[in-house]
Amino acid sequence: MVNSKGKPSKTVEAILQLGRDTMEAIKYKDVDALDRIVADDFIHRSPGGGDAGKAEFLKSVASLPVKVVEIWGEELKVSVYGETAVLTGVQRVKTKSTDGEEEAGTGAFADVFVRRDGRWRIVLAYSVDLPVIPKH
Repeated sequence: MVNSKGKPSKTVEAILQLGRDTMEAIKYKDVDALDRIVADDFIHRSPGGGDAGKAEFLKSVASLPVKVVEIWGEELKVSVYGETAVLTGVQRVKTKSTDGEEEAGTGAFADVFVRRDGRWRIVLAYSVDLPVIPKH
């Protein structure tokens, strides 16, 4: 959604910022920041991974066994449906294990946001790991 000047709407900008805030909170294992972004009835889903509620999701971020060196989104798109917005895109991450081994990962995601009491919160996050294609 764009305004008459061709710029993204305030809602689109707010959702994109929350997406960036979420990735930054994951990078720094900042569960307090994530707690403010995800709704109490939040669910994280991934193929083969089952469902994780808010508490389980926050615990998994806090206990990540690797250091997130970099995390960013690409091909981001926001669709707004009244009090609901969907952020889709590709998330890329570079991590480093405790023994110094670096790894890269890529996943497609869809985050569903709902505006409650004037604030946008993530209620559903769905992610699918994408295969790493080696460079030739």
